[in-house]
Amino acid sequence: MRKIAYLGMDVHVSNSVLGEMDAVGHFRGNKSFTTCEKNIIKALKDVKAKEKYLTIEEGALSYWVAQVAAPYVTEVISCNPIENALIYKSPHKRDKVDTQKLCRLLRMGELKRVYHPENDHRAVFKAAARHYMDLRGQHKALMQKIKAMYRYWGIVDVQGLGVYSSKGREDFLKRVKHRHVRNQLHRLYFLMDQAGSMREHALTTMKQMGRKYPEIKEFMKIHGIGEVGAHIFDALIQTPHRFPDKRKLWRYCRLGITDRSSDGKQLGYRRLDKSGVSELKAISYQAWMVSMKGENEVKQFYSESLKRTQVHVHARLNTQRKILSTMYGLWKNGGSYDPQKFLESPQNGAA
Repeated sequence: MRKIAYLGMDVHVSNSVLGEMDAVGHFRGNKSFTTCEKNIIKALKDVKAKEKYLTIEEGALSYWVAQVAAPYVTEVISCNPIENALIYKSPHKRDKVDTQKLCRLLRMGELKRVYHPENDHRAVFKAAARHYMDLRGQHKALMQKIKAMYRYWGIVDVQGLGVYSSKGREDFLKRVKHRHVRNQLHRLYFLMDQAGSMREHALTTMKQMGRKYPEIKEFMKIHGIGEVGAHIFDALIQTPHRFPDKRKLWRYCRLGITDRSSDGKQLGYRRLDKSGVSELKAISYQAWMVSMKGENEVKQFYSESLKRTQVHVHARLNTQRKILSTMYGLWKNGGSYDPQKFLESPQNGAA
């Protein structure tokens, strides 16, 4: 029995391929099988090695496959396919070739890990938050379609939310001359109402699941962080311990700075890194926007940062980072929120 085996699995709905490489980099071949739990377990058991390291590219099936494989390997690494240029940009993309490249990258330690929830409850909570966000997006898209259709037929004064209310929609529908167009709008209104109702149900479910996590209540004590934002932040981040420091968190929230250079020479301007989750950046931006009304610790921090930087954008980004850093610290250390501590240790590093 060999000591170490590096395994790469290319997983599809109907068929999967498992590749194997030994410790010295010799590829020992592939094995194809129909995708199901029984076959995945058998393929992993057939590999005779004391230590088995498996990698799979992140996708729709990766969380399930990782859960199935975990008891039968030393470690499962879910990796980001976009980062795997050797595979992603190759003109010769075939499952058997891809698994060999995955094994090679795994052996060299060149894979970028994708975090997976530590348990099913966390995974379901994250799925609930994403489900709410998806329904929210569909509801908003339908609202935009309704306004766009009115404008197409010459009814342009559709600003605001009055066009969606029970009384308002009837007034606007009467102004549409063509019966078939009115029928189309009735259908869109029906879909919008259904999507809105489902969004509220999804929100209720997300809040119910969030009761298990005490840090959410602490997040909501920060001025500008509402109930929805606190739940989504908690669900998407999963655990603060996945980030070694706050700068890694900022990058994940699209607030990190990319600074390209070559041989010590600057290439272009410093700017925000576009990798990460835009929803988390939006939560911090919304919190900043809300906090600009009235006097509170967040607005005070922003004002002090503006005096120091003399640039509105830098001060805003510093404040957004401070909000996220505070949430990160409260969660990681299990502390209670103190508005006075929010003003301590200003965060630098604006874009």
